[in-house]
Amino acid sequence: MGYIIGETTNTELDFLAKQLPEIGSYALLKYGDLEILGMVESVNQGCKVFEDVFNVKDLEKLKNFENNDSYYVIGKIKILGDVKNMQIPRIPPKPGTEVFKAPDEILEEIFSNGSIEIGKLISADSKVKLDVNKLCSRHLAILAITGMGKSNTVSVILEQLNNIKATVLVFDMHREYVELESKNSEIRKNIIKPKINVYNMSYDALMDLSGVDSQATVQRALGRRAMKKIKESFKEVDFNAVDEYINAIINELNYYMGMDEFKNKADSILTLIMRFEDLITFKEKITAINYNPLHDIKENFINIVDVSELDENSTDLIISYFTKEILKDRKKVLWDTKVAKPIFLIYEEAHLIVPQNRPTKSKSPISKIAREGRKFGVGICLVSQRPKTLDQESLSQCNNFIISKLIEPSDQKHVQHASENLSEDLLKQLPGLNVGEAVLIGPCLKIPALVKINRFLGDYGGEDVKFDELWAIESEKNTPEFIKNKELFNDDL
Repeated sequence: MGYIIGETTNTELDFLAKQLPEIGSYALLKYGDLEILGMVESVNQGCKVFEDVFNVKDLEKLKNFENNDSYYVIGKIKILGDVKNMQIPRIPPKPGTEVFKAPDEILEEIFSNGSIEIGKLISADSKVKLDVNKLCSRHLAILAITGMGKSNTVSVILEQLNNIKATVLVFDMHREYVELESKNSEIRKNIIKPKINVYNMSYDALMDLSGVDSQATVQRALGRRAMKKIKESFKEVDFNAVDEYINAIINELNYYMGMDEFKNKADSILTLIMRFEDLITFKEKITAINYNPLHDIKENFINIVDVSELDENSTDLIISYFTKEILKDRKKVLWDTKVAKPIFLIYEEAHLIVPQNRPTKSKSPISKIAREGRKFGVGICLVSQRPKTLDQESLSQCNNFIISKLIEPSDQKHVQHASENLSEDLLKQLPGLNVGEAVLIGPCLKIPALVKINRFLGDYGGEDVKFDELWAIESEKNTPEFIKNKELFNDDL
C-alpha cells in the first residue's frame, strides 16, 4: 500500500500511499517479530503542481503539465494491535517501513469468530460476526438518524438470534416487527398483548394509569388510603376481573363521602371516582388481574409486545411493568436454582422511555438492568434516532454500539461521552456513512469496524412510504403491482 513517513507513535502513523486507499480499510505492518493491524482513518490527496496557485488562469495553464506522477496520497493509520492478541505494541514502527493491505485470512480470523453475522466490512469482503455473549451481557445501543437502516439492523439481529434459539423480548412502538417474516428461515415469533396487573401496581402507578394528575396531592392521598384498605381486606384471587377490583376501590371512596372528616374533600373524591371509572371504560384492553406477564413470554422465541396503539404514558407504564417483573423473576430464579435462562430486551424509541432530562416510570428499572442485568442473564438493546435526548447513564452502560449516520455534533458528542471506545477519528466517519453502513465498536468485536449491514430478506416495518405512487392510485381497479406484492415502501438498503 505504501511506506511509513514522518514521526511515528505506537498508536498512529502517516504513510505515503502508492494508490488511493479506502477510509476504513485495514493495513498490516511487519517489523521486528510483530505483525500489527491498523485501520486507515483518513486520507489526504495533493499535487505539487498546484501548490501555492491562487489564480484560476494560472491553474488552467498548469493543468497542461500535470500527470498522475504529480499527485501524492498521504493516509493516517490508527494502530489497532498485533494480530495475535490485539494488544497495542510498545514499540512504534520506523519511518520507511512497508505498509501492506491486510490479507483476507487475517480479517476473517479477527471479524468472523462470532455466532451472529451482522454484515461485511465496507473495505473488504470479510464477514463480520458478533460474539453473542458479549453483545447481550454488555448491552447494545443502535443509533442513527431516521431512514439510515435501524429497523433493518434490528431485523437482521432478530433473525440471527432466532437462529440460535435465543429468548428475546421486543417492545414494538410502531408495529415494525409484529409481521416480521424472513425468506431465509422461519422466525419463531410470539405476539404479546400489552397487559398490566392492576392489583400488583403501586398506588401511584395505578393513579397514573387512571389519569390522576401528579400534582393532585389530595386525590392521590385519598386514592392511596382506599387502595391500601382494599389490599388489606382482599387478596388478588378474591377478584375475577379488573372491574371488581377497581369497583371495590370506588366503593371505599363512596364510603368516605359519608364521613365527616372528608366533607370538605367531596369534590376531590368525586373527581377521583370518575378517574377510576374512566380506567374501567377506556383502559380495559391493557389491564388485567391474576396476571403474570412472564407466563406470556415463550423461551427460545422472538417475543414482541405490540404497544403501537398506546399513548406515551400507558406505553411507559407497560414497559416499566414488564421490565421490573423480568428482572425480579430472573433474580429469584438465579437465587433458587443457580441457573437463570437469559433474555435479551430490545427497547425501540428508547429516547422516549429513557430520556435524559425528565423522569419516566421505565427509566429506573431499565437503568437498573443496564447496571446489573448481566449478573442475572438480562441484556438490553436501546434503539434511538435521537441520541442526545437519551439518558447518559443508561447509554454509558451499553458497551456495544452500532452507530449509523449521525450528523448533529451534539448527537455525536453525546455518544462519544457514553463510549470511551469511540475515538475522534471514528467520530469523523459518522456524517459520511451511507444507508445501511455503520461503525461497530465494543467487546462483541475484537476491534472497531466500518460495516455494511446485511440486507434483511423478508418483511418488516420501518421503510419509507412511496408517497408519489400511493397518491397516484385513483381506484381499487388499478391497484399497482407494488401494493399487490406488499411492496409499500422504499428500500434503499
